[in-house]
Amino acid sequence: MAAELDYFRDVYPFLKTNCISCHNKTTTKADLNMETPEMMKKGGESGPSIVPGRSAESLVVQASLHQHDMEMPPGNNKSGAVNLKPAEIALLKLWIDQGAKSSVQQERQVAWQALSSSVDPIYTVAMTKDGRYAACGRSNRIFVYDLATRQFVAQITDAREKSGTAHRALVQSLAFSPDGTRLASGSFREVKIWRLEPGKAAATAAKVTSAPADEALLKKISTAGKVTVLSSAMSADGKQVATGCSDGSVRVWDASTAKPVIELRGTVAATKMMAEFDWTIAAQTIEQAFQKAEIARIEAQDKALDILLGKAREAIVAMKKILPEKQKAVKPTTDAKAVAQKAVDEVAVLIAKAPGGKPDAALTKQLKNAQEKLQTTAMTEVSALAAVSAADSNVKDAEDDVKRITDSKAQNAKLIAAANAAITGSKKTQDKATADLAAAKLALTKTTAKPIAVSFSADALRVAAMFDDNSLNVWAVASGAAIDQVTGSAAPAMTLTSTADGSFVASKSVTLSTGTTPRWVLERTLGGEADQKVFADRVNAVRFSPDGKTIATGGGELSRSGDVILFDVATGKATQTWKERHGDTVLCLDFSPDGKRIASGGADKIARVTDIATGKQVNLFEGHTHHVMGIAFRADGRVLATAGADGVVSTWDMIMGERKKKIEGWTKEVTSLQFIGATNQIVTSAGDNLVRIVTDDGTEIRAISKLPDYMQAAASTPNGSAIIGGGEDSLLRVWDGAGKELAAFGAK
Repeated sequence: MAAELDYFRDVYPFLKTNCISCHNKTTTKADLNMETPEMMKKGGESGPSIVPGRSAESLVVQASLHQHDMEMPPGNNKSGAVNLKPAEIALLKLWIDQGAKSSVQQERQVAWQALSSSVDPIYTVAMTKDGRYAACGRSNRIFVYDLATRQFVAQITDAREKSGTAHRALVQSLAFSPDGTRLASGSFREVKIWRLEPGKAAATAAKVTSAPADEALLKKISTAGKVTVLSSAMSADGKQVATGCSDGSVRVWDASTAKPVIELRGTVAATKMMAEFDWTIAAQTIEQAFQKAEIARIEAQDKALDILLGKAREAIVAMKKILPEKQKAVKPTTDAKAVAQKAVDEVAVLIAKAPGGKPDAALTKQLKNAQEKLQTTAMTEVSALAAVSAADSNVKDAEDDVKRITDSKAQNAKLIAAANAAITGSKKTQDKATADLAAAKLALTKTTAKPIAVSFSADALRVAAMFDDNSLNVWAVASGAAIDQVTGSAAPAMTLTSTADGSFVASKSVTLSTGTTPRWVLERTLGGEADQKVFADRVNAVRFSPDGKTIATGGGELSRSGDVILFDVATGKATQTWKERHGDTVLCLDFSPDGKRIASGGADKIARVTDIATGKQVNLFEGHTHHVMGIAFRADGRVLATAGADGVVSTWDMIMGERKKKIEGWTKEVTSLQFIGATNQIVTSAGDNLVRIVTDDGTEIRAISKLPDYMQAAASTPNGSAIIGGGEDSLLRVWDGAGKELAAFGAK
């Protein structure tokens, strides 16, 4: 006797790939769900698909054998399902003949195996808000780069992973916290949160003082640059010279030609302040554009109202003109009716006096004629009264229309006044930010502090300067960005030394340790081996809330459910869990700027917006014909953008709750998108080897083309000065705002 078969152990595995992919609770073709024996016994449009004990009569067997014009799976199906093998059909028949008994699906331990070294495409990228660090996932590894110095910083690893990686499975999603101190990474059934720990200068590290440039070279530099050199330092390789100049600048020169390489000014604080001014200027540009569009919309509405108002007033005049005539026409009809009524009454008296109460034929006919005349005159009166009533009603309706239209126009006038006031206030804010930005930039060139000592780092990627106001500043040579700043309490030092770990030492009381390589340490794991039921499958999206206190995750079970879960960053506890928010796995997430809503896009082709406090869906946007692969709110929260695998970017009006623009032009999937800072510009990546920037109304700003392979992800700094992108070729590319490639990082 054959051993009794178990459904989930013996039958479910081959049905899952070739049958259940189309017959499940999400994609229930022919109303048939084959996920459990009970569902198959219940059947679909054609009745039960299995008859326990009678496999030959079971539709699922007949379809598998292509009997009675049935074929399962159908040829050229989109799920990639293939015909069951003879051995599989035999198992299916035996299980049915044994009674098609149900069983309990067992959780199976995933047998992890090392990933091939050739499997390292970049599926996800992330950038800190200040544009300092960029991260990308390759295979199950995470790499971090310093965009200021344009160098590799670290490969993030989990000490518990024997392979020296961040995860066991592929890294599917990455996101930095708003302050850049945390990085979240999503993989198969787990999310890891990594915390940034600034490096500390080694107390015993050997210190090296950069040798000053020789007098001849300094004289040449002073003459060529028309500057007075207060201090100088030669890089370790002798190729560059750094000078502290009397105008407060620090400059780097080519030692062989005495030509300028880059001028270094400003501080970390000044850079941050100017970035805030840039954001304000951009945000107010969006605000003014919105208010102007509102004014244009309301003015167009007023024009339509003016037409209606004119027609209403014309109707009043016309109706009031004919009303007296209508009223005058009523009296003759009333009089005629009274006469007719009197005639009827008189005949009625004669009939009453007739012998035996029986009038003769002539009298009867007279009564009939009198009644018909009364009826005619009564109808004429009714018509005349109705005409008066209709005219009165038309006047009243038109007067009501005038009031309603006038009230609407008055309300519109208030809205226009409010919009104009908003524009005035916005412009005032913008003008101030513009003036403050100009002043800040001017201040950089008018500094009174003098760089009395300069030094290169050991690798010549950074330059430090000690100023006579006792401040120590560090810049990245490649980009000119200010990256570190320390203010000491002692008298300013006249010499600077650098150490191999990247720190600079100005005196016993002033040591700059933030110039050392930062470390990313594992803070906590959500899900994972400790709690495998938190996530059903891959975590395709992670996103921090604007305040950095909440992290949202998106995933679910492919073709079955799309889940969104929110966690408290400080404790790691789930605060909101929305299972099956989508009909298929969630692929992208974004918080609204105020942090009150979260937008999600999934493989079910739908974008949804959920109110976080109540968990209620507030918007559902349909329009994509394939997966929604990217989603992002504009900085003012009034527009949502979605990227589709259908090669379309759609923007949605969050006030009206409808599509604003369908943007086309891609030939393959649009794999990611992000609004650039507080602008209306969107940076996108796509499978057609493009990183493309468009506005939310569809205007193309720039396209970085001829990229060597399928681009999976892109991100931008808030001011658009740096863009990163990664794809199938495993290179993380960095471009400036004009699209010029600055660096291309491969896996180390």
